[in-house]
Amino acid sequence: MRLNLKRIQIVQVKRVVAQVIQTDLFALYLGIRVNLMLEWDS
Repeated sequence: MRLNLKRIQIVQVKRVVAQVIQTDLFALYLGIRVNLMLEWDS
């Protein structure tokens, strides 16, 4: 039973980490696009 709980916690942590990484990549991608658009305008 203890092993099961630990396994569930690990899965949850991995899911959170994956979400954070995806969000970071998305924000980075948006930031780069905004920078490019600003550079194109000037």
